[in-house]
Amino acid sequence: MVRLGVVSDSHNSQFWLERFAAKCAKEKYDCVFHLGDLYGDARWLEKHIDRPLIAVTGNCDYFTKRGAPMARASFGGRQIIAVHGHMQNVKYGYDQLSYYAEDAGAEVALFGHTHEPFAGWVGRVLLFNPGALMDGCYGELLLDGARMVPYLKRLDEEG
Repeated sequence: MVRLGVVSDSHNSQFWLERFAAKCAKEKYDCVFHLGDLYGDARWLEKHIDRPLIAVTGNCDYFTKRGAPMARASFGGRQIIAVHGHMQNVKYGYDQLSYYAEDAGAEVALFGHTHEPFAGWVGRVLLFNPGALMDGCYGELLLDGARMVPYLKRLDEEG
């Protein structure tokens, strides 16, 4: 079984970054994704968690010279893309992101940008937005054989 931690839209919220780093130490995710806004926050997480981290840039990362707007990964035999979502117009619907993921050969598309948690199938793709870390939201994605199970979570509701 593969366990992935997923965050987006941290927007320099040091309080929530520190809480999520503590969660990562406890949960021992196989990998953590940071889906943009702000790329510097992803670099901070990378230094403070003992897990691999995959990060993409978002619409508020226009000032950074590092990073990319899309990343590909494979875990548990599943193809995953990670984007922020602004380039796929996710504030206006999820079809464009679903088509983009299918064209990339992905079964899962991780995204942020809307600050609204979402987990569901659109077409043949599992779309997963953990919500905004700046609001205490994060996600976990479990990949276990044929099962792909997304969990939407809040740091402030946990002990």
